[in-house]
Formats: sequence, C-alpha cells, structure tokens
Amino acid sequence: MKPLAAALLLACAACGVRRENAREERRQLMEGLTLSQSLKGSPNWTLKSRLALLREDDKRATLTDPIMEFYRDGKAVSHVTSLFGEINTDTHDVLLSSAVVVDSYEDRSHLTTSSLLYSSARQRFTTAAEVRMHRPEGDLRGKGMEATPDLSEIRIFQQRSVLSGTAK
Repeated sequence: MKPLAAALLLACAACGVRRENAREERRQLMEGLTLSQSLKGSPNWTLKSRLALLREDDKRATLTDPIMEFYRDGKAVSHVTSLFGEINTDTHDVLLSSAVVVDSYEDRSHLTTSSLLYSSARQRFTTAAEVRMHRPEGDLRGKGMEATPDLSEIRIFQQRSVLSGTAK
C-alpha cells in the first residue's frame, strides 16, 4: 500500500463513529452512615460518618467527618476522629486522613497524626506519617507507628521522647 493511500485510510478510520462501552460508574451518596464489625458476637468497632460516597465499582466509600469507636469485651476502649476517610468495602480497612485523633479511654493516651490506616484483618493501626502522643507520663513524637486500637501496644518509629514524670 502506498503511503498516501495508507494515510487516507487512517484519516477515514479516525473520522468513523466510535462505539465504546462507556462504563457507567455506580455511586450512592449517603447521609449518616453507620457501620459496625463484630468478633464472635461482640462489637469490635463502629464507624459513623456524616456523609459517605459509595463507589460500588471500586468497592470503596469516601467518608466525611468519620468517627470510630473500638471495643473490648463489649466496652468502648478508644475513640478516633478525622476530617476525611475511606473504607474498602471488601476488606473493611479504613484509611483516615487530615487531623486524625485517637483517644484511649483506659490509659488516657492522646495520639495525633495526619494519616492513619486501620487494618481490619490485623486489628492494628499503621502510619508512615509524623505522630505525636501524649500520655500522663510524658510526650512521644516520631515518624511512623504501629499500634492496637486501644493504644495499649504501640511502636513509634524515629522516636523522640519527653518524660515529665518524677523519678523515685
């Protein structure tokens, strides 16, 4: 085929009608979303969000003002808030972002960070972001963390500590 004929054929093909199957995205906007997860019949966590945009095809929901409560033996042990979040509707992993605050009721710990992932399978929080933790015995800062939801077990990486307790 001559170059001019090939170019003309290509130009005509480009002018043809395209019939692509545009995938229609399925979305639902929900106000006042509440989700909960139980283990062996006892509540494990509850998630509430002022607004949630469910993207069914992606199996994700984007959350506005999410609040999570974590439980042990039917009793609330911690409270988590953030400005935004996202939940994977298959794995129930929750990514919280912007002004994340975790308050532990048992030891009065208060943790702040910019991003926090809760792994439902591992029942752990993780982050690679900067963290600040205030406990009655002192303050901890670092970059990166892994912890249980009640903050009873916590590993803060690249840690800097300021202890305010008195030595005996």
